[in-house]
Order: sequence, then C-alpha cells, then structure tokens
Amino acid sequence: MTARSRLWCSLLAWPTGLFLVVARMEIDDLTLPVFAALDLAYVGGLLVLLRAWDARGERRAAVLVATGPGLFALVGFAGPPTADEPGLMMLNTAVLLVVALTLQVVAIQIVLDHRASPHIPAVVPALLFFGIGTTVYLANLLARVAVVLAGAADQQAAVEDRAWVAFEYLRGLDGAPGHLSYLLVWFDLLQLGYVATAYVAFGAIVRLLLREDGVSPRVGVPLSRAAYALAAILVLGVAAAVALPRELDLVPAWAAFVTSIPFMTTLVPFGLGLAMLSSRAASRPSARAGGSRGRATTQAIPSTGDSPPSLA
Repeated sequence: MTARSRLWCSLLAWPTGLFLVVARMEIDDLTLPVFAALDLAYVGGLLVLLRAWDARGERRAAVLVATGPGLFALVGFAGPPTADEPGLMMLNTAVLLVVALTLQVVAIQIVLDHRASPHIPAVVPALLFFGIGTTVYLANLLARVAVVLAGAADQQAAVEDRAWVAFEYLRGLDGAPGHLSYLLVWFDLLQLGYVATAYVAFGAIVRLLLREDGVSPRVGVPLSRAAYALAAILVLGVAAAVALPRELDLVPAWAAFVTSIPFMTTLVPFGLGLAMLSSRAASRPSARAGGSRGRATTQAIPSTGDSPPSLA
C-alpha cells in the first residue's frame, strides 16, 4: 500500500463508519446478519490500516484513530438510544462511557508527554474544563441507567422524542413539564457542555503538538481551527436557539443538535491521530531514504575535469 492510498483510505474510515450506522438505522432491508458482515469487514479494514501505519510505536495516535470507528462499529448494533429498547440503550450507554473515558485518558497522556513544554500553560485550562465536562457527561450516562433500574423506561419513552432531542427542547417545549422531561432536558444540556469542552480541549492539544513539531502545520492548523469552529457553532447555536423567537430558531437549534451528537467528540481526535501517525511516518529514515540517496549520489559524481577514482 502506497503512502497516498494509505492516507486516503484512513481518511475515509470515520465517514464510512458513520454511513454504516445511518444505513443500519434507515434501511429496513439491511438486516442484522448483513450489517454484521459489513461491520466485521469495516473493523478488519481498520486493523489493516493501523498495521500499514505501523502504529505500534504510536499507541496514543492509534487509539485516537480507532475510537471513532470503534464507536460506530458497536453502536451500529445497538441503534439510537431509546427507552423503547432498554437493553440496547444500556449497550449504547456502555459504549459511550468507554469512549468518553478513553478520550479523557489519552488527552491527559498526550499533555503529560509534553509537560516540559513552555506551551503547556495554554493547554491546562482546556484540559481541566474537559475533565469537568467528562465528569458531568458520565452523570448523564448514569442517569440513563437509573431510569432503567427505576422502572421508568416507559415514562421516558413517552417524552424522549421532545425532551431528549436538542432541536426540540432548545426551542422551548409546550405544555406542562413533567419531572422526567425536566431531568432529560437537564442531563442533555450537560451533554452539550461536554461536547463543547471536548472540541476546545483537543483543539488546544493540536496547537500544542503544532508548536512541538508533533504534527504538520499543513494538517494541524486547519484541524485546530475546525475544532474551535465546531465549539463555536455549538455554543452560538444553543444561545441563538434559546434567545431567538420561534420563527427564527430552527436552524441554530439544528446546528446545536448536530454538533452535540456524542460521536462528534471523536472527529477531531480521529484527525489528530492520523496527523500524528503521518508525521511519525514522514520522520522515519526510510521516508527520507530516497532524498538521502539522491544527495549522496550527487556528491559522489566527480566534477568536470576531475579524474575518476582508480580501481587499482
């Protein structure tokens, strides 16, 4: 596999996983056995790509690359979280819990790897807020478990289409609010905060690695800007959806909804992981061997008028 094909195949891994999940939810003819076969092929392809990158020497980058596709591969079986299917909702919750903890741990490890950097003070506040965001998001996930354990799954199913969907409740819910509706909105707002802190934290980590020559500026600069742009769209979308009249708040509410879906927290880390693997591959001696051999050959050619070296 050439370096170019390896990179392009890797870039397609995240959107391909998302497509599989959406197809599983929307296409009735995509039965579980068919999806399982596609899912196994998808996971196998991801493992082949990581092997092609020789990711053993860059485990943190490999984890960042695998987190999003791994989430898609598992969530595809569970489908969207809904109290209509408590067992599947618990599976979905468990996957999201593992992903949230994984992103938090890897973010801390990367920062600790560069703790001697003079640029660390710029990252620590973002990492601290990300830790707070992760903590409250874990409370969100535990609340799902509590609903099932308390036998309130049917009650949640009756209101979750409005009280658990950002583009609905950010515009304001009509009617008398029930206790469960209030709790669902409250905990989902915590999720919005968590996703925003994840964008900012990984945007700051990308900037740190840029300054430490851990990623290429050609990739790192647009990636960090994309992270901050996603955070801004989410925060401004929430603010606009709440503040604007109902005739004008649909677009910002949808923008906030799309950018706050939990799998979006894996997008910037996925890009960061690929950038780290690409930077490491480019720095290997074999990647520069062609250029080195060319320079060596040029230096070995005698200039015009010089006698060639004797073989005697």
